[in-house]
Amino acid sequence: MGIPVEVQGSVLVHNKTVPTGFYQVSGIGTGLLYTTGDAFGGKFEIPVPLSGEIRTAVFLDKDDEGLEADLVIFSRDFDATADNAAFAVSDGDLQNFVTTITFATFKNFANNQTSTVGSVGVAYVAPERKLYCQMVTRGGPTIAAADTIPMVSLTILADE
Repeated sequence: MGIPVEVQGSVLVHNKTVPTGFYQVSGIGTGLLYTTGDAFGGKFEIPVPLSGEIRTAVFLDKDDEGLEADLVIFSRDFDATADNAAFAVSDGDLQNFVTTITFATFKNFANNQTSTVGSVGVAYVAPERKLYCQMVTRGGPTIAAADTIPMVSLTILADE
């Protein structure tokens, strides 16, 4: 097991565990009712090493919804689906699909919840040293306020 290192810009690491830190799911409308299968916010980017393996993923549910959601990950930029519209990916963008991580089991902490997916075990190559992401809801969340927007984090085992 590698030693955790902080990612700041472009880094060269080899067989190191690299936590990305938490990234806010951008573009989520507050006070909107989402339907299962809707894009849950807009596209966002997570800086990562050039290649590696996604080991774990964490979802911070700051609005205390506890509803299943998918994190859809691409290795290159893609045309995002508009927030609160049925998630749809073009055939061209699908060629850069890396994986979908489903957050389905939550731990409730009274004011908020978390979901962790361990042993993801999906390899990637990110030519731009970024993974491009969009969330898809599998429930009907309504985010109350801007300070309760969800966040996600990945832990990477870097190849480089």
